[in-house]
Amino acid sequence: MSTVCVPPSAVSTRAETAYRNRRSKWVADPIAAESDSLSIALHPPSERQVAEDPDAVVAWVRAWQMHRGIGRVHWETRRWPSFGTQDVPVRVVFAGPGEIAAAAGRMSEWHRLTARRVQLVEILAPGTPALADAIGSTLSRWLELGEADFVRLVGVVRWLADHPASDVFIRQLPVPGVDTKWISRHRGLVELLLEGAIGRRDLGVRSVPRLCEVAVCDRTTLPSMPRHFATPLDELAELPLHPERVLVLENKEGLHALPDLPRTVAVHGSGYAVHELTALPWIAGSDVVYWGDLDTHGFAILDRFRAHFPEVRSFLMDPPTLDAWSVLAVPETSPSSYVPTRLTHSEAEVFTRLREEGLRLEQERIPWPHVMAELARTFGDKIGHHRGSTEVDPTALGKGVS
Repeated sequence: MSTVCVPPSAVSTRAETAYRNRRSKWVADPIAAESDSLSIALHPPSERQVAEDPDAVVAWVRAWQMHRGIGRVHWETRRWPSFGTQDVPVRVVFAGPGEIAAAAGRMSEWHRLTARRVQLVEILAPGTPALADAIGSTLSRWLELGEADFVRLVGVVRWLADHPASDVFIRQLPVPGVDTKWISRHRGLVELLLEGAIGRRDLGVRSVPRLCEVAVCDRTTLPSMPRHFATPLDELAELPLHPERVLVLENKEGLHALPDLPRTVAVHGSGYAVHELTALPWIAGSDVVYWGDLDTHGFAILDRFRAHFPEVRSFLMDPPTLDAWSVLAVPETSPSSYVPTRLTHSEAEVFTRLREEGLRLEQERIPWPHVMAELARTFGDKIGHHRGSTEVDPTALGKGVS
């Protein structure tokens, strides 16, 4: 007999597929779910198939006659010239989510799922019209939580809904078991359920501000402050700074190594967060210079920075630098897919070479005496004292330098 005929043993697999695909909709609209049903065609044999293997057909029909599982089996009469009139099963139908879940062998999960849905609806009530959809769309995430974490989830969402502008730090949330790490792991789920409860995802809590590291390379620019410090952007924006030049570095190590530079303030750009520097009003009126890694990400960051500061110049991101120190480059294992459009001709040349050759040259790898010489040449100022003024021969770097 053809294997197309569906035996009782195959029903659970098909029911499980339907259960997985439909459970979110059932949870979002339990009233409509009660009228849902699943019909599985059993593909009864043709007369030719009966003739080819009558014993298999008889066994298949008897299996469905003996079937005592959940669901209703529908039978139809077939009239075959060679075999007379025969009743054969044509489909099995499961009515409602409960029967489908039972056929799928997921009854225990369905009970847990429906119980948790009731808790979410009752605790987050009255919610918004979108609450049901939020609960349904996040089903797989709150269902997989252990009981303790689920209790924490509904507790923290309820508290945040009751205190939409608490302005407390996450560590201060008065919900048992909920700390910064817990929120970090489950924040997306919390935000979606909170949106269903109050119509917005903002937790209304305070976050520890990101600190921007700064090196005041000319102490006369800000004599009352340390040479190197870190502060939130909003506080940095309020400082009475009026530098002639702002040097933005992609990495922190270079920031600490910089010598004294007249009328210059250096700032850590924080990689792709470099656009946040637009919050500093004193940058706009200065000569902005960007020094990043020679890799696809460094040029992508430079390109995006230019979207906010079109006149920004790059430093040591040119062909001569790559030619001189390519021996210190390493393979770039995760290149950026971003396609920059604001690079100069020479920058684009380096970017293309790096992408084609799969290389990255970190800015810290460039020997410091060379950096010092280029700082003096590029800025045209007398720079301060520095350590290690020994000249470096690029041709010698292949002999044991790593």
